[in-house]
Amino acid sequence: MKQRSTFKIKMPHLLVAAIDFGTTYSGCAFSFYDEFKKDPTKSFVKNWIDPNSSMMYCKTSTCILFNEEKEFNEFGFAAEAKYLDLMLENDHHNWYFFRRFKMVLYEIQSEDQEILIEDEHGNTMPALTVFSESLRYLKQSLLDYVNDSVIISMDDTKWVITVPAIWSDPAKTFMRRAAIQAEIDSDMLTIALEPEAAALFVKYLPVERKVDGNDKEVLQAFAPGSKYIVVDAGGGTVDITAHEVLEDGHVKELIKSTGGSWGGTKVDEEYMDFLKRLIGDDTTKYIDENLPSLLFEARRDFESAKHIIKPNSDKKINVRFPAKIAEIYTTLHPDKDLRAKDIVLTKNKKQMAVLFKGDKLRLATKDVEDFFTQSVKNITDHLAKLLQENDGKGISTIILVGGYAESQMLVQGIKAMFPEINTIIPKEAAWSVLRGAVIFGHDPSMISQRRSKYTYGVSVNKKFNPLEHDEKYKYEDGGEIRCRNIFSKLLEVDELVTVGVHQKEKRYRLKSCKDAGNLKLYASTSKCPQYVDEENCFFIGHILPPGHDFIPEKYLYVSIFFAETEIFFLTHQPASQKNAVCYLGE
Repeated sequence: MKQRSTFKIKMPHLLVAAIDFGTTYSGCAFSFYDEFKKDPTKSFVKNWIDPNSSMMYCKTSTCILFNEEKEFNEFGFAAEAKYLDLMLENDHHNWYFFRRFKMVLYEIQSEDQEILIEDEHGNTMPALTVFSESLRYLKQSLLDYVNDSVIISMDDTKWVITVPAIWSDPAKTFMRRAAIQAEIDSDMLTIALEPEAAALFVKYLPVERKVDGNDKEVLQAFAPGSKYIVVDAGGGTVDITAHEVLEDGHVKELIKSTGGSWGGTKVDEEYMDFLKRLIGDDTTKYIDENLPSLLFEARRDFESAKHIIKPNSDKKINVRFPAKIAEIYTTLHPDKDLRAKDIVLTKNKKQMAVLFKGDKLRLATKDVEDFFTQSVKNITDHLAKLLQENDGKGISTIILVGGYAESQMLVQGIKAMFPEINTIIPKEAAWSVLRGAVIFGHDPSMISQRRSKYTYGVSVNKKFNPLEHDEKYKYEDGGEIRCRNIFSKLLEVDELVTVGVHQKEKRYRLKSCKDAGNLKLYASTSKCPQYVDEENCFFIGHILPPGHDFIPEKYLYVSIFFAETEIFFLTHQPASQKNAVCYLGE
């Protein structure tokens, strides 16, 4: 955990640059402060060209390529194109190609975790290297884009990086560490929570730029006293948070952020499972070992096709099917023709009709809908559960954003499940988080009250009380019977806290200065944990880092401070007049 001496006074920055680091796609945008004051939603989004199609997009693929020496080579569409070329030449085996790697941080709980990421073929590299090189490339690409029109320095730039709100605090801080390694100044960096950034963008968005939701509905959604829920449906995760608008226009968090790995990539996985059942295990194995580029292409082709799929349509869906796959199938099965198949038995034991026409695989919409079923059900079931909670009652609006929000299968699934709730979807649904992150960089004051994600506390020892303490934690110290590993609570899960205000202090005695640091910080999903080694508890880090200059055998006071989207622990020792501020997880 990184010790800091003070907070810097926040002043308007000349430029805010945002990086939306998504599971499947990433993007960059910026705006100048003078332009922000005129129109908060106006930001400049960098465009990316896909070499495979020569098409221009507002985001690029979240994938990165390293050479045999583990040196950065390419990122995004360029990395995909280069790796595809290497596979076609059979020269890819000693290269490192990572895609959709953001999900590796989904369950990180402790700062002490050593994280390795596996690439497409099981080769590993440190996660910090993969993330930092990705951020370095995106940072430099955006700076080059800005400097095409005006010269700007890093000192004038406020950086914003988006993360899922459901991530743990150490996972969020891991992104900060990666950004610092990518040479982004920590003091000029803000971590923005994706659904909150999206809500901020929708709040300022003119009604004519919304797909669903009329002027009256939008005004009601952000009127004082109103409650809304944001569903940020991305490629990997679906991030859900709920807010209530206060009288002053700020909002408080109604329900702590929740969600799961139910994003658009789950639909892709269902299609690929179907495809492998179509061609069989032996053909799949041969392609994996000899021509992996074919399945790589097949997945990309479905990704492009799935956004146009609409429920209850009588039209067939056309997905490009690499001809080479059929050739390999025939080679392995000389007496069979893959293109003559008309039925495939899915993993759910359903018979799905297939038809080959030219280089296309034609499927009935009613069958393709099955690829979406589990993902949409997970999302709607979770929403229903949240809306039934006490804090969820009275929510009148669902704001749907993210790349997956472009899918009519998801949109109609949510509308069908919640017909009584207004649904607002911006035309820029896939870019709402990115554009909202720019707004957040200029004005992070929207959220005034948050819910604590966990119960936080430190590990302490106390005099043993047989009526209160468990015998297994009993030990003797200097002739006194004591109890170890007691969870001393600082903040309770779901507790409502005001951003920018110090929470209640707690007093501790510093016995000795330890090499690893002092005040071991733990978190728990339980409201009242007794001991730090209980099932729902996990270690985060030390509040006081190694080498601190607090005096042993003297009391100190610890309080929690919520600053925008990150948590700080403030420590003060009257005897030494020393103060320390620590980022959670650093």
